[in-house]
Amino acid sequence: MAIECKTKIAILMATYNGEEYVGEQLDSILNQTFKDWTLYVHDDGSSDGTMRVVKRYASQYPNKIVVIDGPSTGGAKTNFFYLMNEVVADYIMFSDQDDFWLPQKIEKTYKKCLELEDSHTDEPIAIFTNLKVVDKDLNVLSEKMSSYQTLKMDNTDINKLMIQNVVTGCTMMINRICRDMSLKCKDYNRVIMHDWWCALVASYFGRIGYVGESLIEYRQHGDNSVGAKNINSIGYIGNKLSKINDIKESLIATEDQIDLFAKTYYINNTLLNEYARLNEKGKILRCIFRIKNHIWKSGFTRNVGLLIFG
Repeated sequence: MAIECKTKIAILMATYNGEEYVGEQLDSILNQTFKDWTLYVHDDGSSDGTMRVVKRYASQYPNKIVVIDGPSTGGAKTNFFYLMNEVVADYIMFSDQDDFWLPQKIEKTYKKCLELEDSHTDEPIAIFTNLKVVDKDLNVLSEKMSSYQTLKMDNTDINKLMIQNVVTGCTMMINRICRDMSLKCKDYNRVIMHDWWCALVASYFGRIGYVGESLIEYRQHGDNSVGAKNINSIGYIGNKLSKINDIKESLIATEDQIDLFAKTYYINNTLLNEYARLNEKGKILRCIFRIKNHIWKSGFTRNVGLLIFG
């Protein structure tokens, strides 16, 4: 039986070996200007003192922080899906263990969500924001990740979103309809990340809203599950060129995810169905299909790579 959150917003935090940073993240959430929230934490079998820190905060703030005991899920994606299954709320936000939320993150994200819901109360809604990219000590590397990674944050139509996700999970808020629809998925192995799946649901069936302000400090360190990379750096380009097979496999993964998406929601859509089988076509036909349907990633460098290797 899922937990019914008694506050307006449920914040879901997935933890694993995050002892070094999780206290700062908990402090930043506790210091939010908007207070009608409950934080739910599920640990994925940490071997360090992560849960010692979390339980200390939970005992100090029993009305704000709830520890969910449960089995290890095997990774951040499955941990967040586990949390989504365990908690029901009007609105859900995702929290990484190692970031730092700026004081008005919840307030401004929630306000944007209400604006979109105002005339679309029966649709799945997802909101996301920009991020500051910071180092492990919270020194700013870039004021906006959109600039740092050359991301087009308006690439949220389904034809763009199915090949690249610009919706970063740790900035997201989804409404209950989006949560419920996202959980119709039962094959997490074919989902690339939980945030991408939620974004696909909101894009295809509802609406996605964006707050251009950076409301989170996105900490970069050696243990990130997913991180921000400067795609225009020589190191990034060289690394990608040395892993051409990885590029091809990642594209195939997006096609497999869309195949699962169409089957999960019984969608008979030519664009989605053809994209799901794109790897069966030759290289020239794949390029023609992408050009015809405006299926591009953000940034010149990525799209050059897509033309050459896709």
